[in-house]
Formats: sequence, structure tokens, C-alpha cells
Amino acid sequence: MPLVRNILAIKEETCIKPIIGITLDWDDGIYKVNEAYVKAVVDAGGVPVCLPYAEESAGDRMICTIDGLLLTGGGDINPIFFGEEPLPKLGRVFTKRDEREIQWTKLAIQHHIPILAICRGLQVLNVALGGTIYQDIYDQLEGKVLLHSQTSPRFETSHFVQLQKQSRLSRIVQSDKISVNSFHHQAIKDVAADLRVVGVSSDGIVEAVEHQTAPFCLGVQWHPEQLAICGEEVSKKLFEAFVHACRKK
Repeated sequence: MPLVRNILAIKEETCIKPIIGITLDWDDGIYKVNEAYVKAVVDAGGVPVCLPYAEESAGDRMICTIDGLLLTGGGDINPIFFGEEPLPKLGRVFTKRDEREIQWTKLAIQHHIPILAICRGLQVLNVALGGTIYQDIYDQLEGKVLLHSQTSPRFETSHFVQLQKQSRLSRIVQSDKISVNSFHHQAIKDVAADLRVVGVSSDGIVEAVEHQTAPFCLGVQWHPEQLAICGEEVSKKLFEAFVHACRKK
């Protein structure tokens, strides 16, 4: 009888899937999320839950209900959060989203909750930890800058990223050079002290970072969710590693 109970307990435990909190975009009173984020999480074995912009007092309780935090893409970050005023090429901002995502990022790191930060999410991660970003790379950077807002479909790659050897990211994807898609005009400028750069494009744009001490905290400038749902192996490995880390949280 004890053996039967043990088998049932193991079976029940393996059926438990980690809950992944997904941040949302917002437009005129309507929350929005690209279906690719949801599908990529489900395909990797997680249970996606969308996070509304609750009041600050509810932020801690909300974070403590999830096993992982997925910071998604979207509009620009209000420059007030990194000590600057708006430049002419700044796009749409929604300050309440910035406030909640910065709060959730800090809390997730404090509670050792794994983070996967994508595109805007990478920039939020950097700002939350004290870094800064370019409000518009085409306007602020001198020299030749790649086209980081590709005109080809989202499921196609458009440029390469060189990864730091033996970084967590390079070990996950099992490569030091990958091809990625690209849909951004902002990027990391000053890297937060707690982060280290582990991926750059040929024009020097920061494309990937890792937290120095957190158990799992990765940020990428591209959109692996769009590639993962199309079966691209590198992106699938990234989501699988993230969800696996959330199981161990």
C-alpha cells in the first residue's frame, strides 16, 4: 500500500506545471497580449497567466502566486524612469505599465522567481536594476546601425547575434552565434551593474543579458516566442529552459 501511495504522489507531482505570469500591453482601456507568448509557454510545459496592472500594494501578493515572470514586448519606456526627458523620436509610452513591470521585476529577483525578458522586457529589466536605454538608436547612435525594425515577417530572422562563450544563454541554445528576428528602435545604453552582456549584434547593440547572481534571469532583444511557435529549435530551447527553471523555483 505505501508503494502505491508513493507512485500516486510522484504521478501527481509530475503533473503540476509551473505558472508563468505574462505581462500585458494596454491600449485605450484594453489589455493585449500576442498569442505567440501564450503558445510558446504552453508548448514549453508552462501554464500562462496574464498579469493586469494592479495597484502597487497588490504587486507583492501577485508575484508570489507565480513561478516565473515573462516580461513581454510593447511600447516605449517613459524616460523619467531612467532620469531623462523625452526626445523627439520617443514612441508611445504608458507609465502605469512601466511602474508595475519595474516593481514586478524587482520583486521577482528578490523572491528568486525566474525571469525571461523579451524585447521591451529586456529594457525594463535593465531600467529596473538602474540601467539606461537609448530612446531611439537610429537618432542617438553614430555610425552604421543595422535595421532593427525588420520589414520581413515576424517568424523570419534578419540578423545575427554573437553570444558570449560559456554564458548561460550560449549553453542553453548550444551555439555562440544565432540568427534572430528584430522589432525595436530602443536598446540598452548603460548596462545595470547586476547584469552582464552576453549577446551583441554586429553593430554593437546589446542583444542579450544575464543577471550576475539570480538563479535564472535572462533578457533578449529579439522575439523568440514568434520563432518558437514555428518550431525553430534555438527559441524552443530558450523557452524550455525558462519553464524548467520555473519548475525548480
